[in-house]
Amino acid sequence: MTMRDPEKPAPQGSAPPGAASGAPKQGSLPPIRPRQLTIPPPGLDELEEGYAKRPEGAFAPEQAIDEQIASLESWAMANLNSEGRELSRFWLFRGLAFIGAVAAASGAVLPLPQLSIAGGAVAALAVAIDAAWPATADRNARRRAIHDLRELQHTLKLKWDKVRLAYPDPNTPKRIAHALALLDATQAKREEISRYLGDATPGVQQSLRR
Repeated sequence: MTMRDPEKPAPQGSAPPGAASGAPKQGSLPPIRPRQLTIPPPGLDELEEGYAKRPEGAFAPEQAIDEQIASLESWAMANLNSEGRELSRFWLFRGLAFIGAVAAASGAVLPLPQLSIAGGAVAALAVAIDAAWPATADRNARRRAIHDLRELQHTLKLKWDKVRLAYPDPNTPKRIAHALALLDATQAKREEISRYLGDATPGVQQSLRR
């Protein structure tokens, strides 16, 4: 009577039947990711009860979020315009001083004393105006504010899109609850930006040093 050989283990290169391979087969759908909702704000049940019956034509949460994003955009653009004016002033007076110095040096080499006098006067005037009109001390803070405002806009838009996907019904009270939570977080971030922008201005810095 012959004994059966024990079953040999499957080779390492082959996968057991039914096991998922590393690369998905062509035409197969990827696994469904669990739906990630935004963090529910506190007191969601109370808010649902309070906003269950809203009058028609009331202030919609979509309008509140859109106006907040537009306000952040206006604030960022104001800081960008201030930054542009600061750079323009910097290069204008420095450029005039450089051109005046070059003209004054050229007039000394060439037999043109009028050119030397005019170039020296332009250079001196540009340097005097630039020294009397110093650059603002909140330049770095303004650049930081522009970055933070842009990031806050994108974060607010992304989170609100997630709320809209999670609750398609525009009249559901849960949208209002999430909108209130997002507006509270935005207000806290805006106050933080206003705080370090105000602390970076020359007048505030001088008052803090006293």
